[in-house]
Amino acid sequence: MARTRGAASAAMESWVFLKGIAVGIAVAAPVGPVGLLCVQRTLQDGLWVGLASGLGAATADGIFSAIAGFGLAAVAGFLTEHRDLLRLVGGAVLFLLAWRAWRRAPPEMADAPVHVKVLSGFATGLAITLSNPMTIMGFVGIFAGFGLGELQDGVGRAGELIIGVFIGSAMWWLGLCAGTAALKPRFGPQSLAWTNRMAAVMLVGFGIFAIGSVLVR
Repeated sequence: MARTRGAASAAMESWVFLKGIAVGIAVAAPVGPVGLLCVQRTLQDGLWVGLASGLGAATADGIFSAIAGFGLAAVAGFLTEHRDLLRLVGGAVLFLLAWRAWRRAPPEMADAPVHVKVLSGFATGLAITLSNPMTIMGFVGIFAGFGLGELQDGVGRAGELIIGVFIGSAMWWLGLCAGTAALKPRFGPQSLAWTNRMAAVMLVGFGIFAIGSVLVR
């Protein structure tokens, strides 16, 4: 009987882990500023820099899923209470990234070491995603839809879910960046310049939306 219960528990945790992967992919897949940055930086600086931006977002998704999964009401309440400030900061960051993308030098002229670009990409993806604390509410809704509303009663199951969310999100960013890197040989210097400018315009749009959601009510 004990073995049967143990096997059932292991199967349940594995199922929760797989659901976490599905949630991570679902949250990462919609087109947004991080996806745009992943594409632009993969084309400009290479696969690892683009992927680092995505992994920063995946880390933020893992943090948000931990807050939702473990029921950390105090942290969620703090982030929700300061959501306007975070959105304003996020919008300002997007404007800065747009300015940098517009003025970006061709790859052969960029002199920053690769490890600096990787760390910068990770920090940017993390910051942009963390600037939208309402993502926590999205996780709560998704968890409820998946029948995972009781996870705060089981630390082990919540841990399985959080790891799954991170892995699912990371898988999405890896696929996006790898696909972009495969197309990179088709982009010449002129195409990369126009790609940077289009990315800048779209980032400005995302920044306007983020700030406008605070100012226009």
